[in-house]
Amino acid sequence: MLLVSIVGDFSSSLFPLYNELKEDITHHIVVDDDAFSERKKHTQVIDALHKFNHDKKLDITTEAFVIDEDSQASIKKIVERIKEIEPDISQVYINITDGLANIGLLLSIELIEKGAKFLSYDMFENSYNITDKSGMQNKSLTTSLTIKEHFELKGLIVEKKDNKEFAHKYKREILELFNNYAHELELLNRDITQQKLLKTDKYPRAYQLVKTMKLDVVNDAPLITGGLFECYVYLLIKDMPFDDIELGLIVKQPFNDAIQIANEFDILLMKDNHLHMIECKFRRKISKDAKLNLVYKYSALMTLIDDDSQIMILTHDSVYQHDLYDPENKGLNNHRRAFLNRIALRGSIINNKRDFLEEVESLCL
Repeated sequence: MLLVSIVGDFSSSLFPLYNELKEDITHHIVVDDDAFSERKKHTQVIDALHKFNHDKKLDITTEAFVIDEDSQASIKKIVERIKEIEPDISQVYINITDGLANIGLLLSIELIEKGAKFLSYDMFENSYNITDKSGMQNKSLTTSLTIKEHFELKGLIVEKKDNKEFAHKYKREILELFNNYAHELELLNRDITQQKLLKTDKYPRAYQLVKTMKLDVVNDAPLITGGLFECYVYLLIKDMPFDDIELGLIVKQPFNDAIQIANEFDILLMKDNHLHMIECKFRRKISKDAKLNLVYKYSALMTLIDDDSQIMILTHDSVYQHDLYDPENKGLNNHRRAFLNRIALRGSIINNKRDFLEEVESLCL
């Protein structure tokens, strides 16, 4: 199979379909416009595909092809190249998902009557259509990218922390700590954060469980005050039917050859090529400004995560979920702004596990 992919605004829409068809592809042409703004993105896509093929041991020739979208003569050069590589046009598949519409249209005029097939991926349904001269058929994807592959195919660098292994090793202690002694842990965290002398008589059981996990209140302060809650949330949802779950992933965006911009994600969930995220904040009374900053931060990072992601921010507020449509409550504008950006601002899950688990489980449906 010769696959021709046309890169558009959402290049990540190419990858689930590429992953689905990877065993049948022998040659892959990646097409985009010659605009200067597209060059960096195109290079990242090509580099990411080379790495993916190497890691998967795939014998696929990947070829970059740059054209002028506004030139019919330029677009006809793709047709000539396609015929050079694969004279049997019935073996040519052209992925026009989110691609440059003019290119897809002209290619269909040139090739559809000769037997070429045109693919379009629906990220909302995780399915794709195959259209040829005889009509259209719909197919569901049977494979899902891992979270690591999802980011790497975007040209990002992924580093895993060892939080998942820690969570499994101390599952009993972590569950007991939050299920039974969350209030004690709050007091302990306050003293650690404020660098106060520990008063272990105020939080004896929480302190003992922390020591059982071999954590030092100075050297392991970030893990105690934040990471343990991430581990707890992970343990609550790890057996749900997601395709992949990661805890404590660091994703770096290359800025140039010397600089990378790092982003750390608490919990990432992959289901049917949809990537979702949970941010965990085990603190009460997070200020309105702090919540607003979180909403702005993850609104900006939404496309880095996925083009269709859902994000949940967990706090330790006493109220788990508010009525956003209550016109009398003027204090919920941060929650409303979050909702409009596909972000759910939530309160404590300690006494609201059922509501939380139902929300997360809905992402598997």
